[in-house]
Amino acid sequence: MREVINFINNLNISKDEYVVLACSYGPDSMCLLDLLRKRELKVVVAHVNHKVRSESDEEYRLLEEYCKKSNIPFEGMSILEEIDGNFESKAREIRYNFFEEILTKYNANYLFTAHHSDDLVETILMRISRGASFGGYAGFSEESEFRGKRLVRPLIFVTKKDILEYNEKYGIVYANDYTNFERVHTRNKIRLDVLPVLKEINPKIHEKFIKFSHTIGEYNDYVEKEVISLLDRLYSNNRLDLDGFNSLPLLLKKHILCTILSEIYRDDITYINDKHLNLIFNLIDGKPNGYVCLPNGVKVYKYYNSLIFNEEELVLTYDYIFDKRIELPLGVIEEIPSYDGKSNYYIRLSSDEVKLPLHVRTRKLGDFMDVKNMNGTKKIKSIFIDEKVPLKIRDSYPLVCDDEGNILWIPGVKKSKFDKQINESYDIILKYVKKEK
Repeated sequence: MREVINFINNLNISKDEYVVLACSYGPDSMCLLDLLRKRELKVVVAHVNHKVRSESDEEYRLLEEYCKKSNIPFEGMSILEEIDGNFESKAREIRYNFFEEILTKYNANYLFTAHHSDDLVETILMRISRGASFGGYAGFSEESEFRGKRLVRPLIFVTKKDILEYNEKYGIVYANDYTNFERVHTRNKIRLDVLPVLKEINPKIHEKFIKFSHTIGEYNDYVEKEVISLLDRLYSNNRLDLDGFNSLPLLLKKHILCTILSEIYRDDITYINDKHLNLIFNLIDGKPNGYVCLPNGVKVYKYYNSLIFNEEELVLTYDYIFDKRIELPLGVIEEIPSYDGKSNYYIRLSSDEVKLPLHVRTRKLGDFMDVKNMNGTKKIKSIFIDEKVPLKIRDSYPLVCDDEGNILWIPGVKKSKFDKQINESYDIILKYVKKEK
């Protein structure tokens, strides 16, 4: 534990200021609590009860009781809300928000967590097996920024075995989480099956992984400086200039994308892997316009020479000349050989009555259309309202017009007087297919 103690001492934390310890009542965090108290630091214990195990409430009570007897400030919370979807992600967000509140409450600058070197090995192996950004392969470091404060991991220098031996030597109380021994999750499989083999090959394998982590971090820091300079030039208002981006080496391209995604996802960046980067590169190399969907509702749009990162529906204005088929942000319009129905997702036109070429564009102020089976015109704005077209997509919804500006069709919504019945003369049939969200 000498290296751990030296690390804590070198932080030079005043004995008058509080530090916050994220404490689960497990062997790791209780070991760190003991080490911090022996350094005479003013520790605040912050505990989150995830309510996922029957023992959770009892561990909460035992930790609170321990802190009370030891005159340690205790701050606890229980996750009572029902969490739908990705539990780990949402629980982590709740946990981090709670830690931030406690740091603020006690005017503390340091948040301590009990991650040790075995955790680092597991994290690196998980990211290698799944794929990650270059910097992500470093796992985690001894120190990092946390919402304007410092997050420190002193136990990174020691193994789980070292921690358990320390606890036994000094009689440290703690509770074991039995789910850590279930081979359900990838991390547990690595911990129980892979890590023992690596330690058999090299009992000090954790030191090699720490060195690996530091090396990746050093290279990443160097590349990061270059990327920051490039982002200043190529990225603004969530838009990436593809002309400049495409001239760069692949290494810098990947790092730029990872940096942008890290800003968007922050604590949830672990959701992004090589598969998602490949989706973005395929988008860049593909058609002039399109988009891909990423986890948590984030969308990346390509709009000619721009790549746009957005968490909301993107509003794009456009005006294209139609030629057989066109792919749009909201769907696809294509010419087909025949159709005998009456759906608003199809229209029949006669080239004798409309001025070619046809155009597909978004709405403009004051737009109106001669609606089929209605005397007179109606504003596009009113049609959108009456047909309950969602407000967030109205400005990017396609309108089909002729070369003189007459609006012929609002695909899937309304047709104009130019639409032909099946028994009338026509030579153009268009079909609209909405994109699935």
